[in-house]
Amino acid sequence: MKKLKNLTIATDRNGQGGIATVLNGYANEHFFEMTNSEILISHSTNAKFGLLSQLFTFGLCILNLIYQLLFCNIGLVHIHMSSRGSYMRKSKLIKLIKYFNVKVVLHLHGAEFREFYGNECDATKQAEIRATFNSVDKVIVLSSQWMQWLKTILDDPSKGVVVYNAVPALEIEKRITEEFNFVFLGRLGERKGVTDLIEAFKYVVQKHPQSRLLLGGDGDINKYRKLVETLELTESVKLLGWISGDDKLNVLKQANAYVLPSYNEGFPMGVLEAMSCNIPVIASTAGGIPDAITHGIDGLLVEAGDTNALQLAMQSFIESPTQTKKMECAAKAKFLKNFSPQVIIPQIKMIYTDLGAL
Repeated sequence: MKKLKNLTIATDRNGQGGIATVLNGYANEHFFEMTNSEILISHSTNAKFGLLSQLFTFGLCILNLIYQLLFCNIGLVHIHMSSRGSYMRKSKLIKLIKYFNVKVVLHLHGAEFREFYGNECDATKQAEIRATFNSVDKVIVLSSQWMQWLKTILDDPSKGVVVYNAVPALEIEKRITEEFNFVFLGRLGERKGVTDLIEAFKYVVQKHPQSRLLLGGDGDINKYRKLVETLELTESVKLLGWISGDDKLNVLKQANAYVLPSYNEGFPMGVLEAMSCNIPVIASTAGGIPDAITHGIDGLLVEAGDTNALQLAMQSFIESPTQTKKMECAAKAKFLKNFSPQVIIPQIKMIYTDLGAL
């Protein structure tokens, strides 16, 4: 009998976004070699010709998948999925894979999937989504909060499992500057609470003129540039555009705090990266963030939309450096214990083993 081979279906790991970051983390730890897995790309943020390129990429994925299912001994297919268009694509692939009676691990990353399911889908579509989730062999979610929701749609709750995202520890040498730099990394938009962050920072910089806000990410940059100009914050707020690699590391070296006041999240990679390199975190309670940050112990949490609480949290990091340092150290210890690849990769491998794919 041919050796078991596993497949991973996901977005292009050379692109942008959290799933690409997760896949690169797996690759760095040689996960795909250890599990004899091949990646099939179903979508790419690097598409040069828009919809046409995306259709070609997805079509190629389907053809490759059919070939693998016909001629290889497939143990399981591990599908990374967010919401909306990603669900539409992946649900079709799941039906195809189950037609061949191959096991499927569905890995849910979508920060807005609950909103998509609850507010954007009618009863018929919701029933289809439930059927899709119940047809697979294991569903991975990113936090205990997401597990609570998952149990409402699974007939067999034991199919669900929490596996946190993992990022490699970033060992950086912090730069000492006269400014106190708050850093945000991610898509600039309302879901991430960027307007709230800028408006809260307006009051922080009035009290602490040496503070700076560095916004790294793509999205509606022009909208936020206009907001910064309207609030007369152009000297204190810097819009950096999308940054990665060495550029991102250089920003993190300057960071005195990481801020993420999101309204919806899965399990944000940026928070984990900050924890890994001793940057204290202020974040909302959205999604899986409370699994990573315990308020007052290894960071500060605020309710999404509460700009006053956000302002006070940012000021406290400046005004209480001893307490901030304690939280920073506690966050690094928590990262190493719970969120490093050395902890998470074995959990994924155990799922493969339990399903007979290793």
